[in-house]
This record gives sequence, C-alpha cells and structure tokens, in this order.
Amino acid sequence: MTARAGVLLAGAALVAGGFMLAAAGSGPASAAPEDPPPGVIQTLAGGAGRGVARNVSQIPLSLAAGPAGSVYVGDRNGVVRELRGDSAWERAIAGVGAAPTVFAIRGGPATRDRLGVVGGLAVDRDGNVVVADSTNHRIRVVATRTGAFYGQGMTAGDLYTIAGNGGFGDDGDGGPAVDATLGDPGGMVTDRYGNVIFADRGNAVIRVVAVATRAVYGQAMKTGDIYTVAGDPSAAGPGDGGPATAASLTDPAGVTLDAAGNLIIADAGASQVRVVAAVSGTFYGQAMTAGDIYTVAGNGGFGDDGDHGPAVDATLNSPASVATDTSGNLIIADSQNNAVRVVAAATRSFYGQAMTAGDIYTVAGTGAPHYSGDHGPATAAGLGNVSAVTADSAGNLIAASNSTFRIRVVAAAAGTFYGQAMTAGDIYTAAGNGQFSLSGNRGLAINAELNRPTGLAIAPSGDTAIFDDGQVRLVAAASGRFFGRAMTAGHIYALAGNGQEGTAGDGVPGTAAKVQAVGGVTFDQHGNLILADTGNLVRVIAAGDGRFYGQQMTAGDIYTVAGNGNYSYTGDGGRALAASMRNPDSVAVDGDGNLLVADSFNNVIRVIAASTGTFYGQAMKARHIYTVAGDGDFGYDGDGGPATSAAMAEPTGVAIGPGGNLLIADSLNNVVRLVAVTTGTFYGRDIAAGDIYTLAGNGSFDYSGDGGPAGEATLKAPGAVATDSAGNLIIADSFSNRIRVVAATRGSFYGQAMATGNIYTVAGGGLIGFSGDSGPATSARLFDPDAVAVGPAGELAVADWGNRRVRVVRD
Repeated sequence: MTARAGVLLAGAALVAGGFMLAAAGSGPASAAPEDPPPGVIQTLAGGAGRGVARNVSQIPLSLAAGPAGSVYVGDRNGVVRELRGDSAWERAIAGVGAAPTVFAIRGGPATRDRLGVVGGLAVDRDGNVVVADSTNHRIRVVATRTGAFYGQGMTAGDLYTIAGNGGFGDDGDGGPAVDATLGDPGGMVTDRYGNVIFADRGNAVIRVVAVATRAVYGQAMKTGDIYTVAGDPSAAGPGDGGPATAASLTDPAGVTLDAAGNLIIADAGASQVRVVAAVSGTFYGQAMTAGDIYTVAGNGGFGDDGDHGPAVDATLNSPASVATDTSGNLIIADSQNNAVRVVAAATRSFYGQAMTAGDIYTVAGTGAPHYSGDHGPATAAGLGNVSAVTADSAGNLIAASNSTFRIRVVAAAAGTFYGQAMTAGDIYTAAGNGQFSLSGNRGLAINAELNRPTGLAIAPSGDTAIFDDGQVRLVAAASGRFFGRAMTAGHIYALAGNGQEGTAGDGVPGTAAKVQAVGGVTFDQHGNLILADTGNLVRVIAAGDGRFYGQQMTAGDIYTVAGNGNYSYTGDGGRALAASMRNPDSVAVDGDGNLLVADSFNNVIRVIAASTGTFYGQAMKARHIYTVAGDGDFGYDGDGGPATSAAMAEPTGVAIGPGGNLLIADSLNNVVRLVAVTTGTFYGRDIAAGDIYTLAGNGSFDYSGDGGPAGEATLKAPGAVATDSAGNLIIADSFSNRIRVVAATRGSFYGQAMATGNIYTVAGGGLIGFSGDSGPATSARLFDPDAVAVGPAGELAVADWGNRRVRVVRD
C-alpha cells in the first residue's frame, strides 16, 4: 500500500462520505466525515447529477417556472433539478436518478427517494414543487417549507404522495385522490386556488386534485378528492363547443392556465391545442361558454404549415407541452416539428416578429432534428424534439429537448441569465451536455452522473477506474499528474472515449478514441489501464511514456494489444493482434504480467503472454495468445478434468486467486469456477494443477446457501469476480442484486464472522433499488451489480450498474 492508498476513503478524497454533505448544496462538497465502520456502504461515484448546468447530462421531459427566476426540470431518469436564472449551476432537489420504474416510499429527504419518469412539473402557490411521477402513476410533492399542505403535515425537503395508489387505472373520481388509480400522469399546473390539474395521459383525461371545498370547472369539489374535468374516452367525437367532460382527447400531454383561468391542453395525439373555458366570454377570438371545450390551434392534421395564418388552420405535429407568457401568448412545444410556436394574444411584436392576434408563428427551431445555433437567432437554431416549454419570470422562453439532451433559452431581452450574457431573440444552452447520462468530468465524482458502469478496478495507488458505457473514467485518490494529466483528489476524469460506441482510434489520446459500450478494466504492474473492449479488442491506456506490450506508448494514449476487431474465434498460438475474439468481457493480470481475458461469447479464457515461457501448462511466446480454459462449446461440463476440455457458458469475469489460480464467473451456468495453477487446498477444496472445479454455485438460478458451503449455494448469473488481500473470493451475484463472499480462511471480514469455504452476502438485500448509503451494506438495495474490485485499504467497490453508481463497502 502506497502513501496515497489510504486517502481513497478519507480526508479530502473521501468522496463516498462527502456525498451526503454535497447533495443538498449547489457548490463543492464540504469537509468529509471520518471513515465509516466495517460493513457500511457508501457512494463513491455517480449520482443524480449536479454542478455547472451545461455539464450536467439529462433527458428533460418537463419544465416548470418557479419564483425568483428558478426553473425546474423533470428528467426521464427520475430526477427533478433546479436551474436559477442568476446562476450557471444546477442542483437536484428530488430523485436519485436510478431504477426509475421501481417505486418505494422511503420518507425523508426527496434527494434520497426514488422517482420514476418525471412527466410533468408544477410549482404551487406555496412554492412547493409538484411532480408527475409518471411510471409510478402518482402525483408527488417536494415540500419547500415545513407546514400543512394537501391535507398532510410536510417537512421542508421531503417527498410526499398526494394522488395515486400506484395502480394503473381510471377509477377513484369523487373520492380521496390518494386512493385513486392514475395512468401515466404527465403535464400539470396549479390554479389560483391551489388545485393541482394534470394530464392523466394513459386515461386520455384531465383530472384535478382539489385543495379546497368549492366549485371548480363547473363541479362541486371536496378537499383532497379527485375529479375529471375534461375528456371522455368513450366520446364519439372531439366535442368542440360542448362540455369538456363529454369531449374526446387523444393524448393530452400538457396543460397550463391562462390569465383568465382557462385550462389549455396540448392534445399530442390530435395535434391540437384546446381550451376549457373557466368563465363565459370571448377568448382566442372565439365566444366560449364556461365548462365547454374549444380548439384554438391545429386543424387535426399532422404537419408543419400555417405560420403567419390563423392558428386553427395550421397543422401541428404532436404538441407535447403548452405554456403562456406574460403577454398572454400561447407557447407550444411542437415536438415532432422540432420547433417552438406561438399563438399571438394581440396584434403587436413578440419575440422579434410582428404578429397578428390569433395567428401562429415559429419562434424557435428550423425543424432540424439536431442541435445547433447557440448564440444566434432562435429561428435559425436546430432544437431537436421539443418535449416541454415554459417562460421564466424574466420572460425568457425555455425549451427542453429530450433528443438533444439540453435545455435552451430564447432571451426576451438583453441581459445575463443562467450565467451567460444573452441577446434578445438569440438562443443559448442553459443546461445539458448533449449526453443522456454521462456528466461531471473534472468535477467531484459524487456530483457526476455515470451511465452504466460495467467494469471496475482499483490501482495500488487507490485510483478507481470505471468502464462506463462508451467511456473509461478515473476517480483520482490524490492530487497529482496521472495518465499525462493533472488531477485533483476525489474528482473524476475521462481517460478514453467520448460516450459513443466504437473502436476507432489507436495510438491517439484516449479521449480522442471511441470505446465500446461494455467491458472490464484492470491495472497492470506499470499502472497502465487494460480494457476488455467488447468491440473484440484488448486495449491499453498508457499511464506513462515507455515501451509496453511490444509497443512504444505515450502517457494518456490508447493502444490495441490483442484482437483484430473481427467477431470470431481464431488465432490461438499466434500473435495476439492477429487473433479474433467474441465480446471479451473481463481482463486480469497475473503475477507474471500475462493478460487473462474472458472471451465471453467464445466460452473460453485466453492468455496474452507477457514474455516467452511456460504458463498454465503451455509453452508460450511473448505477445501471442492461447486458450487456457474452455473448449469453446456452450455448456457445463468438465469439472475435475483439464480446464481446456471443459465447457462454459458465457464466462463474464476472470480474476487471479490465491496461488495464482484462475477464478471465473461462469455466468450463464450460475457458478464460479476455479482453474488450478497450483496443486493444493484452496477455499477448503483439494485441487490439482491444470484442472477445473466448481467453487461456488450448484448450477441453479436462485439465491440460497448463505452461511453454508459455497458449492451447495445457488447464484443468479454471477457477472464478475475479484479477490481481496485475505484471498477471499468476491462475487457480483448480479441478478440477485447482492455481493457475496467465499471465505478463503476463517476470520471476520466485512463485519461478519466467516468459515473457510462458506459463502456469505456482504452487500445487498436482494430487492432492486437504490438505498442504504451510510448504513449496513447487507440492508442496502443494489440494482444488477456488474463488477467488483478491492482497494489497497481493503475497501470493496461495487459497480452498481442499474443505479449508475460505484459504491464502496469498508472491510
């Protein structure tokens, strides 16, 4: 262990412990607490995403303008974030950004609770943020202050359900909202009385959660109950000019209110914008009767014509959201037209255009499906799919694009907004980096977003490498210069890949190359980072300048050391660079510097020899490739015999165990196997050199056997293996959502007493989800842990794949 190792989880680099301190604020993490005791789990890297807004990746689906220039953004990944007009920062106020379709009422801070897809947002008259938790079929509230709201006592910062019991359905009208069933609730708004109005998309209706006993929208309502105010799925026609509750809505996606209290609906399925009149009068050039419904934009055809003419004669294309500005204009997210359009409230100039009352105009977007045009006229910009629109308190038009992963601002006037100097009529990116879940490079690791971490390794220095779905990233354990770059302790950096899948780029800086979506990583004895790239290559990111694997390398550059990129099984006994592989999924380095590769879809383990000699019972030549386990057949046989005669089923993990023996996650056989390099007794088993043995799992896809012999236990598609300093076998038991340990010797490990050869769960309670930080690891929820690694201080790191995090358990 080097002097740097101990700082991975202590002092300035204690990014796991710093997570709780950093989560609520808008700036860097505060000083970290002391190391947690053994058996406690914490997050090392990954989270809901926060920091400089233009660096935070997101899939924005909904928007709501709040007080004092704030704008709230609802993310498909189960997060609500806050943008402020006077700041370039963005912070998460609700959701953990993980396992979005799994609901759990945890209580307590909203930033530690889970949300599904956030399909709609509103800010009520008390400043609380109301959330359409679409995939969980609920309406929830983030309380911004402590008090009584919606018939409940609420604590500032906590999350509460005010409508929906979690079932998908359309019942409950006239009764308590919390007992009703909803159907994928989407766009929402609150009225002047405080009622919550939302588009119940799956039921094709608009519903109201009443906050007071009074008549609203022509109906007598009772506090806390739910009512339908527009839409009837059984209606024969659109119902224009008649009662809103007898009209047909096709896919009501968004709702808002105008200054007169009229309810405006973006009916995406009908490509129209419709109005339910709150009172009788003339609105949008039409005489309207209270409670009746009218079309104010769109003729029902799907298209993009009609600009500069009457809005009712124009064609729209799946309007996803609607808002009003301070002048009363209707702002429409014309989603499939990749544009923002406005129905003018009066004859005058708006958004730099002369407009006529009742006519429709494009104010942002060229119709292009891509991102372009920042710092230029909004009408010349490419927006992509526009998922939501709103206007902030300064009158700026805000548009969210869920296809370009950005929040854009069309400035209403010259000034500084969202940390940028803006010119009236021009468009700017306020938030989003163009990725849907990959952010935070060069910042604190706990503020970053990970995408799908599939590979994990910890260097003797304590640096943690993460293979993160198209990018290889490093969490620095101490400040200094590594891989040719200056790094700061606790911060995360991209070493290779730009987030796009591919294998292009060799002998170039790692960040200029592409890497494939999944794979494993390890460090060699020189500190170089080795990648099992599922583009059918083994690649190296050089830690420093020098000659490695027969090639002259430059620090930070990436090189191929095995594989020709072809998807097949060839090349044994020949040069590794000429060989073909099928989805190499894991890599390890043995004591002789040889590279071990789990050539997963070929059902074999292969070796790239570091030098000429005899290894694994075979004469090998330097930089040549050889199969040392598996006969290439998909199956499960060969135990007790030569490893090269055994059948395996997609081995996804390989590690070096005590005595130099190979440990293999034979994933689809639901076992962990050992290839003996040394004759002796390991994990309580007598083994003979060259033979293969099942060490853990009996082949059944199940979870059982804790506290008993590992060979009698069941596993669920183990994805990866590792060993710690005591020789214990660590298993990522992926589909059981647990990390398990087979003890090499009797002793106490990870807070538990263990017996030689027996198996124990050390992290994960089995249920899918994200929870448990700062508590016992065995009570935490994981989601398909895909990789494990052990650090120099004994810390056990877990790639919590479905939760988009790396988490750490102290030994």
